[in-house]
Amino acid sequence: MQYPFSQDQLALAELTRDFMEREVVPVAAELDAKSDPRDCYSKDLVNKASRLGLRTLAVPEEFGGAGTDELTRTLVLWTGVQSELGIIKIMSQCWKVSNTIAKLGKGDARERWLKMFVEDHDCVVSILMTEPDAGSDNIYRQSDPNVGIRTTAVKDGDWYVINGAKRFNSLVGFSKIMLMYARTDPKAPLSEGTTCFILRGDQEGIRYGRIEDKMGWRLYPNGDSFYENVRVHKDDILGEVNGAYESMEAVNRGNAEIIACNTGLCRALFKVCLNHAKERIQGGKPIIEHPTIASMLADMLTDIEVAEQFMWRVAWGIDNDPTFNRRFTVQSKLISDRLGMRLVPKALDILGGVGVMRDFPSEKLIRDVITPWHGAGTDSLALLRIARTLEEPG
Repeated sequence: MQYPFSQDQLALAELTRDFMEREVVPVAAELDAKSDPRDCYSKDLVNKASRLGLRTLAVPEEFGGAGTDELTRTLVLWTGVQSELGIIKIMSQCWKVSNTIAKLGKGDARERWLKMFVEDHDCVVSILMTEPDAGSDNIYRQSDPNVGIRTTAVKDGDWYVINGAKRFNSLVGFSKIMLMYARTDPKAPLSEGTTCFILRGDQEGIRYGRIEDKMGWRLYPNGDSFYENVRVHKDDILGEVNGAYESMEAVNRGNAEIIACNTGLCRALFKVCLNHAKERIQGGKPIIEHPTIASMLADMLTDIEVAEQFMWRVAWGIDNDPTFNRRFTVQSKLISDRLGMRLVPKALDILGGVGVMRDFPSEKLIRDVITPWHGAGTDSLALLRIARTLEEPG
């Protein structure tokens, strides 16, 4: 790994690897192949992972969690992804939401929501931002108040009434706690008129639509949801009214989630290629002894290890470096996306015909590698976001 991890961090990574290989790997292909995407979600595996403490890694110790830092969680995610992405990515989603509630929850609400989260091993979470007509607009914020989120939250005494629709949101339809981004000032730009609320998944007025039939990441479902006069108390606002973006950026300086998913998948794909190259005989010898194959493997490994080192730097810097630039998080996403797209052609070349067979492990890995290209915004959007920082100090 080439990073000075503590013995506790390495032990947690080993615990994760053992769980994934013992419980998840034997059933992952079967779940991935389900024709109904709703059946790809495994409540049983989520429950088992939670009972090991993986779901609550980001919850502060005072509320019953492990209180781990970003670097530790990145190591756990990267390790688990090499076995199967979906289940460990569900854990990562839980880390993001529970960490945000712990830092931005107000008064009794913080304890109430975290207590509910910690005590229920089946409690998974969603972030409700993307809408049918608002995706990248929500990330690349503009001054036009007509751009971005259209779901509204109208004040009614001590309550807010939410109406709107969300699309493609992770774990929707399975979540028990959801962070809802809604417009509380429709005349203001998105960054100045959006508020984040905490909702229960079974709250009155919420209706769920389809679960998306995705190419990859099938054990990590996405779905549609609709909100009709959903009432939320003012105590269940995260951060400040109209300040969702500002407060979230203050708490979440960044995360290494996407790069951990991408590099973990690429590392797994490399291992498949390496093992195949050692076993496959052509020209009277294992193909790894052919210079062309050996060179492609060396090229793959070099690209992976460079991306991984940047990932560790980003993960450590989020919690420990006061000079950490939010640009690094976006750059890490860009680097890891491109890593996957560089590795796939080499993998298919090395693997030959077996590389596209449904019963060979590379087929699922390649689908998974391609799937997150749009995650946290497309790469073209990432470049625009990076360009915006060029005139900032640091």
